[in-house]
Amino acid sequence: MSRQVTEQDFRRPEFRDAKIEDYEFRADGALVRKDRWEQGIHRIHGIIGRRGREFEISEVVEAVEKLKGHWLEAEHDEDPVSDWIDVRLRCGSVLAGCARTGTFEYRWPFGQFNFTSKDFGTEIVAYQPIPDLQPSKEPQP
Repeated sequence: MSRQVTEQDFRRPEFRDAKIEDYEFRADGALVRKDRWEQGIHRIHGIIGRRGREFEISEVVEAVEKLKGHWLEAEHDEDPVSDWIDVRLRCGSVLAGCARTGTFEYRWPFGQFNFTSKDFGTEIVAYQPIPDLQPSKEPQP
């Protein structure tokens, strides 16, 4: 035997069990949850941190900043002036740990690629300085 049709059956699935007091209209007219920002920060925390742990929003922001890195737009006339950099290529690839070999010259040792000023702003779209990529000074066993 089939059940009787109710008002709930006419609602979109995402709003089927929704409570009116939990929603509002956004400036562009879309119907959205009032707590969407809080839910969003919890989702981001779940991606970058431990689920269920108490946290401060500043901790989430700091973790996202670490993940994002400190990428700068590559220009053919602005030497990064750093001993070590990571580069992002036009194709989206990232080559980590490029060593400075001269004025506005870098070498990626794993693929034996050399980059000069002509590559910055064309093949290299962004770079980030690596603060301290020095070998460990601890004694080897």
